[in-house]
Amino acid sequence: MKRGFTLLEILVALAVLAIFTTALLAFTQGTLGANRLARRQAQLLEELKDAAGYLADTLQEVQSVVTSATVNGQVCTPPTCLAALVPDPNNPGKCALRAYRLEERFQVGDDYKAPDPWADSNTYMLREYRLGNQTCNATTLSNAQPFVVLDLVDNDQGLAFFQVQSAPRLALTLNLRLKAKEGSRIIYVPGQGQVYTVRVYPRNVR
Repeated sequence: MKRGFTLLEILVALAVLAIFTTALLAFTQGTLGANRLARRQAQLLEELKDAAGYLADTLQEVQSVVTSATVNGQVCTPPTCLAALVPDPNNPGKCALRAYRLEERFQVGDDYKAPDPWADSNTYMLREYRLGNQTCNATTLSNAQPFVVLDLVDNDQGLAFFQVQSAPRLALTLNLRLKAKEGSRIIYVPGQGQVYTVRVYPRNVR
């Protein structure tokens, strides 16, 4: 006569199956989470490189840096703001303003950003203010138009974002790091404690 499984044997088999299923699920979730984290870091790094390339190209055209400027009624001085004048190609003999200001993300209108309450409280947004047809020694500029250059900039108060060296030749240094929250983890790009540095020597300085 054939003997079937006892209730105890069935319960043990179900318990073992449950353990294996839980382990497999945890492994799968961990792998998916790691993949999401890696993709997010790669995306942020690409955005950082694109913005750094744009800033380097623009700042190479600088004719002068206004170390104490007022842009749209707000003082613009390093290390959180950099105002520069570049030759205006549409108006010979005139200059165009290029001002870069780090602004607390929560203060920037929703038209310029994706909803992210954590980022609003913990990051900056780097915006460029543009204004053409100005005298090349202007220090007070109004009605400049803002454009987003980079989002999710780390709001570390100890990070010298913009540095200006005037001698022996004008040099502009940008120190940037991005910060974002992915799931329960906070990620830094290029890495916590690391900085993405861009150094530019303007070629139109007089």
